[in-house]
Amino acid sequence: MAPQTAQALEFADDDPFSDASNNSANSQFVTFSCATRNFGIDIMAVREIRSWSPVTEVPDQPQAVRGVLDIRGEVVQVFDLNLLLGSNLNQVTDSHVVIIVSVADKSIGILVDAVSDIISVGAKDMRPAPPNGGNGSGVVSAMAKHKDTLFSILNLAPLLKG
Repeated sequence: MAPQTAQALEFADDDPFSDASNNSANSQFVTFSCATRNFGIDIMAVREIRSWSPVTEVPDQPQAVRGVLDIRGEVVQVFDLNLLLGSNLNQVTDSHVVIIVSVADKSIGILVDAVSDIISVGAKDMRPAPPNGGNGSGVVSAMAKHKDTLFSILNLAPLLKG
């Protein structure tokens, strides 16, 4: 972790996440882990959560695409979140999970280690992502703090570009 990133995630007594004057409606996120990191996706984007099943590999796909699944007649690309965020290829086991989400009227799958919970986060506990969050891809759109845990909130729309 780069020193400036570590500093960005440290919380002092004047923690901006604890600003009680910044109250607003809560947002709900499905939270999950991938390579020991915590993430969240807007609950309204999640269509379903599936146990891992083998995918069909398709040539000429982006590097992060593991393959496709046929879900009730719809062909859905499955992205490996580790690869999207610049980490190593996931060694897939039966404990892995695919989260199917709707993005811009299209369904995609995200391969993750495990789904954790559904959390509710107020605007006072949300902050913009650090510069170059998610390796500059724009996939990490915000940071959310919930019960002393920091979550990277994902914006999956950039996956559909290009």
